[in-house]
Amino acid sequence: MIGVDLGGTKILAGLALPDGEILAVREEPTQHGEGAPVLLQISDMTAQLADAAGFCLADVAQMVIGVPSAVSPQTGLSSLSPNLALPADTPLATLMARHVPFPVAVENDVNLAAYGEAMAGDKANAGSLVFVSFGTGVGMGLVIQGEIIRGAFGRAGEIAYLPVGDRPHALAPSSENGLFEDRVGTAGIRKRFSLGAESVADLFARANAGDEKSLAAIDDVAREASLGIAAVQALIDPSRIAIGGGIGSQSLFLDRLKYHLAPLLPFACPVAPSRFGARAGLVGSVAFAARLASSAPANFLKAP
Repeated sequence: MIGVDLGGTKILAGLALPDGEILAVREEPTQHGEGAPVLLQISDMTAQLADAAGFCLADVAQMVIGVPSAVSPQTGLSSLSPNLALPADTPLATLMARHVPFPVAVENDVNLAAYGEAMAGDKANAGSLVFVSFGTGVGMGLVIQGEIIRGAFGRAGEIAYLPVGDRPHALAPSSENGLFEDRVGTAGIRKRFSLGAESVADLFARANAGDEKSLAAIDDVAREASLGIAAVQALIDPSRIAIGGGIGSQSLFLDRLKYHLAPLLPFACPVAPSRFGARAGLVGSVAFAARLASSAPANFLKAP
């Protein structure tokens, strides 16, 4: 099985056995440009993974690619992908299948992270798990009874567009990536706290060193984030909400998120860090690839 976590900044790809054991992993900066060079990049990474693990490409049963976008159940086309330019007229699965000798499927990256978390956890509670990623953007995946919930148009879990703030009607028309993401995503954090040349990672480093202004900034971000998590808990009532992403994986952020969640709901909100951290999407993609290879269902995500 080949799993690929395709992001706007980097690609994380792995080759795994059908039981999910990952044998080889590669990470590279994402190539951008005319003619979708990322397709050949993934193909080359796949060949390198097979060589590293001692397999032939003919041994690969399935590839699953996770992408930071909504994927239409009707057409397989990607949309709502501000951080990664994806083909608008041809499904990515179809294009990728022209470069590799095995079936290809494409799924939302956070959906796959949620699937991996659910399948690796307590099976009794795997029926309703939510994964929320806070990082460059903010995304959500939902698994119920072992099934990824995509919605009618592939947009289930697009929490970035949650209308938060005191003037959502006025601000929504000018928002590029969604009102919630504007408050808790990297670009919004940089703008709100005037980071200039500094990164959000720098902000966390200062906070962890005890800088009061940085601590206050992160506390404010966590307070905003708690509104979205509380809404998810109230609407879906999952057994677990796994938090990941470059921001979500920071223990300081998670601690403050839990603190601000407490007074919002009259019942517990089972928030916990992702089991797999930065590899959550990769783990989910190989797990889903194993499922597709074993069941071979008719699936709109698979290339012909």
